[in-house]
Amino acid sequence: MVDASLELVDSVQITELGMRDGLYGLSDTVGTLVHVNLIELLEIAGLSAIEVGAFAPISNMPSATSPMRILQALGHTPADRIRSVLVPHLNALEQLRGAGCRDITVPIAASRTFCRATLGCDIEECLWRISRIFDYARPLGISLRARVSTVIECPFEGPIAAQTVAALVARLQGMGCQQICLEDTTGSGAPGAVGKVLRACLMEAPMHTLACHFHDTFGLASANVVEALEHGIRTFDSAISGLGGNPYFPGAAGNLATEDLVYLLTGLGLDCGVDLHGLLLAGEYIDCMLERPTESRVARALRSRHRPPCAAR
Repeated sequence: MVDASLELVDSVQITELGMRDGLYGLSDTVGTLVHVNLIELLEIAGLSAIEVGAFAPISNMPSATSPMRILQALGHTPADRIRSVLVPHLNALEQLRGAGCRDITVPIAASRTFCRATLGCDIEECLWRISRIFDYARPLGISLRARVSTVIECPFEGPIAAQTVAALVARLQGMGCQQICLEDTTGSGAPGAVGKVLRACLMEAPMHTLACHFHDTFGLASANVVEALEHGIRTFDSAISGLGGNPYFPGAAGNLATEDLVYLLTGLGLDCGVDLHGLLLAGEYIDCMLERPTESRVARALRSRHRPPCAAR
């Protein structure tokens, strides 16, 4: 049941991850121009916060599609838009300084094993790296966001205790992180587990500093969004057309599709400032370029409604 207090809230912020989470590693088939075209289509549709790319987690490893090339091709970022980059180490931030990047995201995980596997270090070293990034970025006026992976379950360790996640949130909050995004990496979280983690984290950080990132692996992403809304969360990650997949459940749905999130928020009477028709155009563009079917249930339904009757005979 949706809390009636949701009707009193004017807006929800969406951070688009299709480029970073979905196109990263596809440089052989998706060039800079495709990234730029997709970003521009998404911004026309009303998305004001987009993660445009990422640096590789190890400083001496080349990025598959350089976020520098994407930022340079896009040109100056308007004051009312966020074009952020995932920055896992200080070397990457030093490269971004000359590109005029005003927003960065730093990755960390609540699971030690996952942190080592994906970032090449344990949690304490990762926190030290983040503190160095923050010390460098803060005087430059760069906005700082952290994404905490495996807040519900780790593919290597299993369930993660809510208090473990909350303790990490407290550390990031103490560093002065402006937003902390909680990611259900495997997509196995159900509303009950999501609520438990949020209640623990809200003891350590104000609700306006927390965001959520859900995967639709088990078809529960929308239910988890509603649960988070009822806890006061008003910022969510999503990916156009459900780009990204889930390497821990091959063939399963990945990121919550932006089309599905916008449709849900609109149905709840919440404003996210995004035009669904514009999103459908952006989704059709990237699906065509990748020659893939959409993972968005909303896009599939609306495309079928406007498609001429198929003569399957």
